[in-house]
Amino acid sequence: MKSHTTFILVALVVIVGIVVVWDHYRGTSTEDAAEKEKHILSFKSDDVTRLELAHTNQTVVLEKSDDKWDIKQPLSVRADGGAVNSILSDLEFAERNRALSEKELKGVSLADFGLDHPRIRVTLQRKKGPMTLLVGRETPTKDAVYVQLQGQKQIDITAKSLLDRLNTGLDNLRSRVAMEFMPSAATRLELKSVDRVIELAKTSAKTNAEPRWAIIRPLAARADQGKVSELVGDLSDLRIQDFVSEDPKDTHTYQLEDPEREVTAWTGDAGKTLLIGRTLTNNPGKVYAKLKSADSIFTVSAEQAKKFAVQINDLRDRQVLTFSQPDVRSIELVRGGEKTVLTRTNTGWNITSPLAIAAEETKVTGFLDKLGNLTATQFTADVATDLDRYGLAAPIATITLLGDGTKALAQLLVGGLSETNAIRYVKRGDEPFICGVETNVVEWLPAGPLALRERRLVELKPDQITKLTLQRANGRVALERSFDGKWKLLEPSQGVLDNDALKGLLNAVTQLQSVDFVRQGRDDMGGYGLDAPEFTLSAQVGDKTYTLALGKPAEDGLQYALWSDPPLVFTVETVNLEPFTKPIVTTLSAVAPASTNAPPAAAVTPVPSPALSNTVPAVTNPASSPLPSP
Repeated sequence: MKSHTTFILVALVVIVGIVVVWDHYRGTSTEDAAEKEKHILSFKSDDVTRLELAHTNQTVVLEKSDDKWDIKQPLSVRADGGAVNSILSDLEFAERNRALSEKELKGVSLADFGLDHPRIRVTLQRKKGPMTLLVGRETPTKDAVYVQLQGQKQIDITAKSLLDRLNTGLDNLRSRVAMEFMPSAATRLELKSVDRVIELAKTSAKTNAEPRWAIIRPLAARADQGKVSELVGDLSDLRIQDFVSEDPKDTHTYQLEDPEREVTAWTGDAGKTLLIGRTLTNNPGKVYAKLKSADSIFTVSAEQAKKFAVQINDLRDRQVLTFSQPDVRSIELVRGGEKTVLTRTNTGWNITSPLAIAAEETKVTGFLDKLGNLTATQFTADVATDLDRYGLAAPIATITLLGDGTKALAQLLVGGLSETNAIRYVKRGDEPFICGVETNVVEWLPAGPLALRERRLVELKPDQITKLTLQRANGRVALERSFDGKWKLLEPSQGVLDNDALKGLLNAVTQLQSVDFVRQGRDDMGGYGLDAPEFTLSAQVGDKTYTLALGKPAEDGLQYALWSDPPLVFTVETVNLEPFTKPIVTTLSAVAPASTNAPPAAAVTPVPSPALSNTVPAVTNPASSPLPSP
């Protein structure tokens, strides 16, 4: 008995499983079937390749090819794919409010529902064959219409919105795109007017490089990639406002046989030309236009059409130099008869001529940034026949950027000022054009190697200094480091060494940086207060001695200074000079009691300073009593 029950249960499970699997692979669940039952038509919009809308006074036929819809009747024109797909979607999901069965329709004719001569006959061509829907009159409540699938006796009632959608006029089914093409696929663009022709083309100067727009007519010049791409996009986005005529003879009527301008866009070898005519006499906000290869005459926005009335200089690349900073391996700057050469290594930029020294990275990259951002405010001359007129026969400066080896990436010649001093003339080495740029270009051009050299004066560490001499107006201090690394006081003969102050001074010397290098050499130091400096420091490192002298104040919190190797006048921030002005030795007279009955100097008891952690007692014979190292 139990085995018999088990067998029945297993059989039921198998049967249910088969039903579920069969229902799944059949593609229709009970829920899906109920949903489909609501719909008047059973089809998928994507399967439709032809749509015919037969109205009482006109039949519109549309066909699809490669996912694009075209109107074939009553005109052969492009269709608005969105409008067609919207109609198909409304048909696919149109729901019946009520179905009138064959029994209910006994004794009633199709004429009673307006289906003997339907308002609209909709025919869909599918892979499975055609399907026709007849749309009749409105119901007595005026909010629904009668429809019938041709070949069936059942009549359905559906929302009136379907009738409104199917009543879409021919103009509303037409494409409103003035010129259809893919902007990214455009390879050439021609802008033709009565007095000029501008032609641009996508070219690639390097193998596997992304093609870039270039002007090829009326002159060969670099194009502004953003502006040309924007212009191509504007052409693709240009929309038709009104359809005016389909009669070829009206080309003359609307003066489009001699248009104000022609805009032609090529994708590969195929080109399309848009003719743009005059503004409407009764509406200056619109202009007449047509495709050269089609009969349709229409209007477009006059404001949008103005975008194609460009001058050639509107499309030129205003970036004077085009280069990639990572590609620059060397810079040659000739200015004032002096040539400065910089070379980039794996560790950074170095000046290699006229002297070999590290360059300031921020100065070099800032200089390259300014070169890369230099823009032309004026295109002065397209053919440079008289360079002397622009101060370019003997330029103020010549900058050459080199890549690997001796490959020149870019070269700039900087010339003179215009007569009004409004612009400065410049010229690229590889182009004949002369441009005008802002006059301040000379202000940020490096004057020579000093403007680019590393701001730090010398690469030293405090423990490399073995002798130190400080000369101030109130005296001289001389120190020497002994073999065990401890400092001893040589001058004055007696005093207390402030090791914290000494340590700060040594760090300040080895880390001293210039704000700006003023000049090289020791001539005419009086102008900087360096003929009689207020402070002089000499530091010995091995067999080499470095000297620093501080002069008079400069502007904006700076002070002039002189460095000895090589001789350089520079400015330093006054706030960074505190370690140089702070005393590092306190003499015995400064620490001894002020009493007139004080004992002899030899009997003075050393007075340690509570503020100095490493202060040592005063000594009378410093040569035999070395002071501790900071």
